[in-house]
Formats: sequence, structure tokens, C-alpha cells
Amino acid sequence: MKTLRHTLATAISATLLMSASAVWADTASDNLDISITIQPACTLDSVDDVAASHVTGTAGAQSQSGSVRVTCNNTHVYRIAMGAGTNATGTQRRIHDGVNHINYDLLKQSNGNVWGTAGTAADNSMDAAAATVNDQNGTGNGAQQTWGYQVNYTLAGTEAAGTYTDTVLVTLEF
Repeated sequence: MKTLRHTLATAISATLLMSASAVWADTASDNLDISITIQPACTLDSVDDVAASHVTGTAGAQSQSGSVRVTCNNTHVYRIAMGAGTNATGTQRRIHDGVNHINYDLLKQSNGNVWGTAGTAADNSMDAAAATVNDQNGTGNGAQQTWGYQVNYTLAGTEAAGTYTDTVLVTLEF
């Protein structure tokens, strides 16, 4: 009787296993697609202002420097332009105190060329300038990049006392 029960239990178990495997006999599959899009991005992190103080009678060539800092995605191309300023006459940048003015040049530290806006869409205030007036082209590396500039001016020593100012638009295109 024990053998019959054992045989019957084994037969029932085998039948159940066969019927259970029959339930899973068919399969279906599909792909899980994974997509990550990195949007091109750049940030104009900072622009150094330039300030100088000279005593009356100071004469000769003067220079002040600063930097523009940008961060762009790795391999993303960008352009930095510097406008003519609010007091320019033609392509000559000027600082003024309301009536008096002092001419200055805004140069790239990398090559000494006048930093302008040639080819930029946002600011074309320096487009008509000489061929040496151009913007700064760069390619991002994912980290902050620094571009130096230099403001050069010459004092005659007879300038009127006052605070001379100008505002230059810095544009980052990417």
C-alpha cells in the first residue's frame, strides 16, 4: 500500500510538473531602450571689471587686465564677443566722464588682437572694424575656461579730474 501511495504521489507530482511547465512553454520579449540626451549648454560664469586710479599729471601708456570665465559641455563650440561699449566713436572705444573722454583698446591677452564682435549674431557693434577685430572662439571641455583681456590707454597727463566710465557688453554664443 505504501508503494502504491508512493507511486501515485510520484505520478501526481510528475503530472503537476508537466502541466506547470506547459503554462510557461511560450515566451514573449521586448527591448528596453535607454536614451540620455545631454543638451548643449554654456554659462558665462564671470567677467572681471577693470578699475584704475591715477593722480593728476600721470602720463604715458597704461594697462589694466581681467578675465572672462565660461563653462561649456565637452567638445561644444562657443564664441565670446565684446561690444564696442556705450561711448564708442566708430570702432574706437572710449571712456568718458560726461564731457571728456579717453580712448582705449580692449585686447585679447592670447594674441594682442582687438577683442570685438566679428561674426556674432547678438552684437555686431564691432563688425565693421579692421580684420584684427574679432571674437574669441573656443571649444568646451566640461570645466571652466578663462580668457584674459587687457585694457590699454594712454594718458597725456592733462586730463580733467573725474570718473571716466564705459560699459562693454560681453556676449557668449553657443
